[in-house]
Amino acid sequence: MKKYITVGFLFLLSAPLFAQTLLQQVLPLLQKPTRTAQETQQVLTLFRTSQDPNTVFAAGASLVRIPPAKESEPALVSQVMREDDALKAAFSAVILTSMGSVYEELSPLLQDALHTQDPVLRAYVAAAYGLIHPEDKTHARDIVRLYIFDEKFAQRALNLVAATDKEQFAILKKCAAAADPQLRASAAAWLGSLHTSEAMAQLFKRAKKEDDSTVQTQLATSLAANPDIALEEALKGLHISYKKPASATYALALGFMTGNSVNSLKDVLLSGKENERINALRACAYMAGVLSNPNAFSYTSDRAFDIHLLKGLIAPINALATNGSDEEKLYAQNALAQIEKLM
Repeated sequence: MKKYITVGFLFLLSAPLFAQTLLQQVLPLLQKPTRTAQETQQVLTLFRTSQDPNTVFAAGASLVRIPPAKESEPALVSQVMREDDALKAAFSAVILTSMGSVYEELSPLLQDALHTQDPVLRAYVAAAYGLIHPEDKTHARDIVRLYIFDEKFAQRALNLVAATDKEQFAILKKCAAAADPQLRASAAAWLGSLHTSEAMAQLFKRAKKEDDSTVQTQLATSLAANPDIALEEALKGLHISYKKPASATYALALGFMTGNSVNSLKDVLLSGKENERINALRACAYMAGVLSNPNAFSYTSDRAFDIHLLKGLIAPINALATNGSDEEKLYAQNALAQIEKLM
């Protein structure tokens, strides 16, 4: 009889308070970019002993990202064979596959787990199944979904399932237009990592239509990761009415570009068109927010220098805050308030 796994991973607030507290305590260990062998063993023990599905999921995902040593294989195989915990069994199979243990014997369990209603778990399982059966392209979309959770494992799986760059791009292109926002966001993130004009063209095509704020943010960060290719086209997006969703995507992209877009934004702030000036003011506010974020290093190679460049826009922003239209004054004051936080 098939075991249909419904983990509810995305609903942490429904977990008991003590389970949430435990997960919060161990998150620093689970999120470490590297771990010692002893720390990995601690994560493996947590995965095997915890009774909280959210903690099991988080520990399992961490073990896929940083697989345990080969000597841990018997313990994971034992977990696969147990019938009392479908989540642990499925994730054990995924972990074994991430370790390079591509066993045909894992296929039935993974096939059953592919029926889960949890899209994130299904993404992990799809990648593991794809490594064992690369000829089966049925679950390529779920492999794409995995990218925002574990890009290396997703890439490893899709590289086998879609053997050519052309085939991979066709899959990403289709996923970028999917009905599911999470899948669109993941495809946008993956396209941004390709650093090609073809990928940028697809991102701009999606930016014109996207109205989901999470996907818009991912589109913007992907465009910003390619300023040499995307800057000129993103600036054209400032012509769009500031009341339309697409204009927010372009303003966000320019904000995430930080120092790469400052000079261009200065020119727009001095332009003769109110709509463009408002969009540029939004981009300045977004940029200040990016540079004040603890993760600013992800978007700038020199935070201090980019802050210095942004401060160079205070004069034209002040002018709009004083002499602009009512709408311009509102956006200019917001931009100044955001920049003030960097002082």
